[in-house]
Amino acid sequence: MKIILTVILLSTIISAQNIYNIQPGVKNNQIVLELYNSSETEQASLPKPLLRRGFKHLIFSDIIEETIILNPKETKEIIYTFDVEYNIGKTEADTIEFLITDNKSIYQTKQFILQYSVPTEYKLEQNFPNPFNPGTKIRYSIPNVTLRQAQGDNITTLKVFDILGNEVATLVNEQKEPGYYEADFNASQFASGVYIYRLQSGSFTSTKKMMVLK
Repeated sequence: MKIILTVILLSTIISAQNIYNIQPGVKNNQIVLELYNSSETEQASLPKPLLRRGFKHLIFSDIIEETIILNPKETKEIIYTFDVEYNIGKTEADTIEFLITDNKSIYQTKQFILQYSVPTEYKLEQNFPNPFNPGTKIRYSIPNVTLRQAQGDNITTLKVFDILGNEVATLVNEQKEPGYYEADFNASQFASGVYIYRLQSGSFTSTKKMMVLK
């Protein structure tokens, strides 16, 4: 995803927003701010990275730079790269608000609303890393209410079994709202070998294998 914004500096304060659909867990998204200094004579000096607020599930990879200098009538592109967390539960959206300021006055604010898609099916993903020692992550999604009611809305469980079928760990055992989730499994107390993890929710059941390698 790439978002491009033209920002007019040293002018009247305005506020605007755009809405974009995005999938949780997606990496290397970009917001490109096109900054333009409309002044005929004054140089603009802005802090970099620009001030941002409002978001909860975004991880930005900023290139450190003390200031952004814009000469009169100059345009520059500033690129922000970010990952979206997967473990957002039932969160529906994140709002990023950029503040265009020289630390004295706010010339403009700009909002981007990232609308998260709601899962339409149950899904159990392959753990990562795999093989692993000692920790790994397991991602799964719970679908919207309509589908869950059709299949029976029960407790969601995520359990780990050894190769003989003996239960060795319960990672999840509770009601879950529709959304995206991530569970951690630490195998520091378990021997090397193949293990099986199983997600069960309503009438849905899915199993996958993982390997502890010490």
